[in-house]
Amino acid sequence: MDISNPRRLGKSDLHLKPFGFGGGTIGDPRVSASQAVDTVVSAWDCGVQLFDTAPWYGIGRSERRLGVALSEVIRARNIRREDFAINTKVGKAALPEPSPIDSNETYCADGSIRTPRDPRSGFRIAFDYSYEAILSQHYDSLQRLGHSRVDTLTIHDIDYGYQDETQIESCLDQLSKSSGGGAAALEGLRDEGAIRAIGCGCNLESRNAFSWDDSAHEDLIERIIELVDLDFLIVAGAYTLLENRALRRILPLCQERDIGAIMATPFAGGWLVNPEHARYMYGEAGEEIRDRTNRLSAICAQFDVPLAAAAIQFQLAHPIVAAVIPGAKSVSEVTENHQLVNLDIPEDLWDALKDQDLIHPDAPVPSQKPAE
Repeated sequence: MDISNPRRLGKSDLHLKPFGFGGGTIGDPRVSASQAVDTVVSAWDCGVQLFDTAPWYGIGRSERRLGVALSEVIRARNIRREDFAINTKVGKAALPEPSPIDSNETYCADGSIRTPRDPRSGFRIAFDYSYEAILSQHYDSLQRLGHSRVDTLTIHDIDYGYQDETQIESCLDQLSKSSGGGAAALEGLRDEGAIRAIGCGCNLESRNAFSWDDSAHEDLIERIIELVDLDFLIVAGAYTLLENRALRRILPLCQERDIGAIMATPFAGGWLVNPEHARYMYGEAGEEIRDRTNRLSAICAQFDVPLAAAAIQFQLAHPIVAAVIPGAKSVSEVTENHQLVNLDIPEDLWDALKDQDLIHPDAPVPSQKPAE
C-alpha cells in the first residue's frame, strides 16, 4: 500500500498523505498530557500530515493537546505550519458551565448522555449549527488549538444517534442558507481562505445502526449535501471489513458529486485489532459480527496477515478515499498502525475474502485499485 503519495481531497485543492491521525483518543483524561504530545510527535515521524480532532473529543481536551503537540512538532522537527493539515469540527460546541445546570443534560435514544459536562474543566457540549454558532465555534477551536487557522471544518454528528426526528429537522434548519445560515458561514470561511475544505460526518455505530436498516441515514446525508457544498465526508463505521453499506448509496453519491472521503474507525472501534477485549463500534457485537470476524481472521491467518492490516488497507483501496485516520493514544499504537498500513498483503488474500462473500463483490481492494 503506497502511503507516500498525497491524494486530492474531493474537489478541494487540498492534497493529503493517506495515513492520518485520529485525535479522539488523546482527549481521554486517562491519557496524560505528555503521552498525548509524544503520540502526536510520533505520528509526524511516521509520515502523518493530517491530524483530526473536535471540540467533542474530551470536551476540548483533544484540541488543546493536539495544538500543543503540533507546536512541539514545529519546534522539534523544524517544520512549517504549512507542512501539516488540521481538521476540526463544528455543530457540537464546548461551552463554559462553571456550576452544573441539570437542565442542560440531555440524552440520546439509547440512554447515553447527549450533552455531557466535563467536571474537570466545567465545559459542556451543546449543539448548534447556525451561522453565528459556527463562526464562534471556529474561533473557539483556534483558541484551544493555539494555531491561527485550521485547514478543514467538518459538520459533526447530525445523525439519528444523537438527534431525534425533531432535532434533526432543527439541525437542518440551522444549516440552511434560507434560515439559520450555517452553510453560508462554512462556505464563506472557505471562500475567504480561512479554511480550504468543508466536510460532514457520516456514522454507522451502535447508537444509530437502526437508521441504516432502511434509507433514513442515506436520505439525511443527501439532504445535507443539498444544503452545503461539501468537499468530503468523514465515514465512520459504514465502510469496514465488516460493514460495506456505504457502497449502497454513500460512496457512489460521493463519486457522482466529486466529494472525497476520509475514513475513520478502520478497526471498527478497536474490534478488528482485538475482538476479545474491544467493543464493536461502541456497542456489543452480535453473533453475526462475531461469526464474520472469525471467518475473516481465519483467512487472514492462512496468509499470515494481521486482521487489522487488512482492515486499514481495505479502506484505502477505494478510489475516492483521500486518507484514513486511525486513533492512537501512545507511541506504540501509532507505530503499530504505521506498520499495518505498510505491510505487504498478498493479492490472493483479497480474492479469498471475495470468494467467501466476506466483502462486497464491488468493493475495490488494493490489487484492483485503478492507477491515479
